[in-house]
Amino acid sequence: MSSLGSRRGWLLACAAGSLALNVGLSGCGGSSSPRLGGQDGGNDSPSSEAGEGEGGSDATMPQPDGGPGSGDDSGDSATAPGEDSGETGTPGPDAADSATLADTSPDSPATSGESGAPDASDSGSAADASDAAPSCGATNAACNNGGANGLCEATVCSSCTDPTDDGNCSAAYGGGSGYLCLAGVCSAGNCRTDSDCTAAGAAGPLCGVTTANLCGKCTTDSQCAGNAAGAFCNTTSGACVAGTCAGAGANPPLTCPFNGADICCTTTCQPGAPTGATSCCPGSAGDTYCAGKLGASATCSNGTCSMCAEGSGTAYTVDPVNGSDTAGNGNVANGNPNTCAFRTITRALQVIGNTAAFAVTVTVVGPATVPNTAAETFPLAIPQKVSLVTSGGAITINVPQGQPGIVLNAPNASVAGGAGATLTISGQGNKGTLGITASSASSTGTTISNLTVSSFATAGILVQNAGVLSIGAGVTSTGNPDGLHITNTGKVTINVPSGAATHFDTNTVHGVLVSDNGSIALTGAVTSAAVPPTGTITTSHNTAAGIWVEQTPGSTAQNTITGLVSYANAGNGLRFVGGSNVTLRGSVSLANVASGVIVSAGAGAASASNSIANIDLGDPGTVVGGSFGDNTLQASLGNGENGNAGVCLAMRANAGTLLAAGNAFSATNCATAAGVVTLNDKGCGNVAACTGNVCDIGYSLAGNDINVSLCMHP
Repeated sequence: MSSLGSRRGWLLACAAGSLALNVGLSGCGGSSSPRLGGQDGGNDSPSSEAGEGEGGSDATMPQPDGGPGSGDDSGDSATAPGEDSGETGTPGPDAADSATLADTSPDSPATSGESGAPDASDSGSAADASDAAPSCGATNAACNNGGANGLCEATVCSSCTDPTDDGNCSAAYGGGSGYLCLAGVCSAGNCRTDSDCTAAGAAGPLCGVTTANLCGKCTTDSQCAGNAAGAFCNTTSGACVAGTCAGAGANPPLTCPFNGADICCTTTCQPGAPTGATSCCPGSAGDTYCAGKLGASATCSNGTCSMCAEGSGTAYTVDPVNGSDTAGNGNVANGNPNTCAFRTITRALQVIGNTAAFAVTVTVVGPATVPNTAAETFPLAIPQKVSLVTSGGAITINVPQGQPGIVLNAPNASVAGGAGATLTISGQGNKGTLGITASSASSTGTTISNLTVSSFATAGILVQNAGVLSIGAGVTSTGNPDGLHITNTGKVTINVPSGAATHFDTNTVHGVLVSDNGSIALTGAVTSAAVPPTGTITTSHNTAAGIWVEQTPGSTAQNTITGLVSYANAGNGLRFVGGSNVTLRGSVSLANVASGVIVSAGAGAASASNSIANIDLGDPGTVVGGSFGDNTLQASLGNGENGNAGVCLAMRANAGTLLAAGNAFSATNCATAAGVVTLNDKGCGNVAACTGNVCDIGYSLAGNDINVSLCMHP
């Protein structure tokens, strides 16, 4: 994953007011480096300070401003008071400003950025608090990134880049092994997938079976549910296996040779009865055997002698309050009482196994909290062709400390809340690591809808490796660092043309983060562009950015964003980093503290990270099949304007012309009429430099421009 998975460092640093932004850029909002934990409200670029707008800074690497009202004023223009664009909340004057709360003496320009020393030219009784020199050691040394394990980059303690910095994390924290870069933090771990656990000396063949990102051994079949290698645990090797055996189908059944909890019926192992129940092999012989054990009406159902009538095998019920994993068989139809339901989802998945030849539904009956008195085994890996749904009342699945919640790595697996039965997957105050994950190329056809994923430690929803996931209507991911993180070569489709809205709102870093070669195809509908705007897909009220796309430069993985509402984020509405491949159409981005859309340079000086060739906010026809953007990106003062600019181009010099044709700005809809949009040619942050204190677009540095036809700019 890219470094952007977590920006915990700047979140804490902003509160402390102790770190500095250190790059001279056209100030527009946030850090542009994939390793740096800069807030998404200011911007950083290796340009001279002369071209900066407020919100840029002074030295060599970006880091967060000191918080509201205490940020750096290195980008102040000579003619206007400056406020920090990188702050969380309402921008405020610098702590070092004069008593009139305006800079009477802006920072002196420098050709290559200042040193870390405080600005001598600032008015007021003190220099900028955020100009203090950063402190950490050699490159890739361990350092404290706002309370998290970071890596030092050019004297600035920064987030690591995952998985690129796995080796650096191991060297810095683990003596050469035992650490990975996980969501921007160097964390204990030695695996991402089972294939990482094949090395000699590994504690077991399975990744995350007992502790996330650590190799280990299975001890029960439930830990193998959904595993591609098989649904049975070999308790000797700790591996998941397919479960072949040699038996005669006798009753009492033979024990499987690799797991005493399983039984061998003919040539196939199957789950044995839970403790306290009687195991049996299916068929008439099994029914006769069970009748002798429990009474004349008993049958052999799912390997267990039960008084409950046999079900169809296509539908199972889980009742966390009334069900039983020992006496129940998952069937509450045909006159069976509720006690015939299973008590745990784990038991239902164990019975189903991994090789369902037809669609199977597992219905969890509410109202209930899972786990209740019977413990589930996490993560809950949904097998192929299995749909987990809810009915009867609200269901909350509480995911325990250090564990993922639900894994969707099998074809056509799905999770959805039912009508009148809301489904919440909870990290219990950021204790669980991940809410929902899709990490395998086998995850084709996986879907989620009508559920809430909240308060996980790493991300609400993670799609990584070659994972594939479709997100439908009624999904909310909130209270996580990232609502949705797509990385490696993961692919996500979000299609909500109508119906219940899907929200990636109020997360502590990004609403949606796309990194490496991940990609998203988002299709929603704006139902109202009036403030506050509404739509069927929203990325609003997040701390950094509504959507942040930072792909590996030159990636061919296409991102399309259509019909999105990104509103009132504490940084930018959307950030697209140089070298990414993204098209934006028919969306609204307003009332963000920084810009509606910022297009910023990637890390390093390479031309690929400064490329805007594949970033399209609206094409006037220069590209075959091009079309206007039809995005609403700026509003008039007092009507939901973005704090910096509607579109901010924060690239190094000679990036070229950004396509942003046919969009609506503060006074003009350039898709329907010609007009003149307001340009801030000093960057994006000094709104006083713009007509009516509203900047439609902003950029600086030679060789950069924004195409806003049908409109024009000065």
